[in-house]
Amino acid sequence: HTHTHTQPVMEQQLRLWQLPRWQRRQVLLLGYSTGISVFTPAANLYQVCRVNGVQPSGREALRMCARIYPQQVLLRMAQVNFSSPVKDNFNAWGAFAVLGVLQGGVYGHANVTFARSMGIDGTCTRNVLLRAFRGSGVAAGRDMISQGVPFLFSKALVRDWIDPALGGPAASGTWDETARHYGAVLSLSALSTVISHGLHNVQMVMQTHQSMGYVDATKSLWRDHGMAALHKGAEARVGLLMITCIMNEVFLKPSWQDRD
Repeated sequence: HTHTHTQPVMEQQLRLWQLPRWQRRQVLLLGYSTGISVFTPAANLYQVCRVNGVQPSGREALRMCARIYPQQVLLRMAQVNFSSPVKDNFNAWGAFAVLGVLQGGVYGHANVTFARSMGIDGTCTRNVLLRAFRGSGVAAGRDMISQGVPFLFSKALVRDWIDPALGGPAASGTWDETARHYGAVLSLSALSTVISHGLHNVQMVMQTHQSMGYVDATKSLWRDHGMAALHKGAEARVGLLMITCIMNEVFLKPSWQDRD
């Protein structure tokens, strides 16, 4: 039964790797973009509401998220396509910095749209895309931490800490090996997301309050939330970044490591 169940999956994988490299990459990036965009608008809306103290109805929240889903998929495709050449020609840290700036724009599209829809800030103009990239400086640092650390150090965590603690490496291709790998990815994801969340909140305030710069946004967060500004709404990002890191493993890493 297992052989019968896995054969179609193996055939689909074989067909994928028979495509030219550019087409393979686009299929993987489309899978990444359509999948992650199911979750990101809801996470963004939750964080905007937590920081700004507003609460739309469930129906209104669902409507706002569904309305921006197609644009979010297109923006996400553009984001990962622009960052892939950086990864090819430089290093993963640089790629995640670029990814952070671009991802900040994807988040910003949602944040500005939600802020305007809920009347959080009257200065949120209709030119959403131009406003979406505010706070790009902190966005680059945020994603170097939140995505770069799990992406680059999960193997070292397994090799240097998890394997010795469990009496040695797991056998190749076993569930034990898979569990250790994803355990490392998810634990590093949670830690690095919480560490970087203060930067995320600074950018979000800049996007939802268009008159604020870096300093004013930081002061506003501190005035309204104190030390809680470092983690306010982080629970949504922890969940989202765990999903993102899994999507990185399934779609993004194979596309970036793909060579003819």
